[in-house]
Amino acid sequence: MSLGRLVRSVWSQQFAALLAIAYIRLVWLTSRVERQMDPAAEALLTAGRPFIAAFWHGRILLMPYHWPQTGAWVYVMVSQHRDGEIAARIVRPFGIEAIAGSSRRGGREALQEMVRLLQAGKIVAITPDGPKGPRQRAKFGVAYAAITARVPVVPITYAVKHRKILGSWDRFVVPLPFNRILLHAGAPVSVTDLSIETARERIEAAMIAQLTAADGYFGHLAPPPGPPLEFEPRPAPPSTPSDE
Repeated sequence: MSLGRLVRSVWSQQFAALLAIAYIRLVWLTSRVERQMDPAAEALLTAGRPFIAAFWHGRILLMPYHWPQTGAWVYVMVSQHRDGEIAARIVRPFGIEAIAGSSRRGGREALQEMVRLLQAGKIVAITPDGPKGPRQRAKFGVAYAAITARVPVVPITYAVKHRKILGSWDRFVVPLPFNRILLHAGAPVSVTDLSIETARERIEAAMIAQLTAADGYFGHLAPPPGPPLEFEPRPAPPSTPSDE
């Protein structure tokens, strides 16, 4: 890439991120917000215990506002593509740091970093159906990280009264300004003693049920999940520090 293209690329990413941040804040400041958090999930935050916060790719936009009131530092996995760079720039002002990697690029390294952060007592957020779907189908990475780090998975999502659903693969939900917003954190899903296949299925089912209930709160139907996963290789075991 030439220097000119590189500069333009960096500036375009920064401009896109600034626009997104401005829009997120506009929606937030002009809307009425309700938080619903399962008591067990709230207890994890109060105790400062690590967990994986899992949300579908189509509900990214308002996620920066899920945890700011706790003061907890959150890490989120983003792709290594241009969209991931923009996402990293968007979430950083909200106290969220990005982990570069996905199921398509840098997945093994990102899993290693996820497990390391979780074992260090951090909160890690992930979109189990990212970066390209199928929609609302959890890949094995989230289950494997939870089992390896021995932490629960907390499904999180948002729903809004007034919205625009894009025609993208994830049926991305754009909340409109002057809205009603529901931020929801569900019951922690414990998968420590399960097989990776069973753990993946349990996480996916909990997240689909949560999304259905959250959209139903405003009288909406949730976008249907995409086709089930036919096959996905299990991720390589991450290298983690010895307990000895």
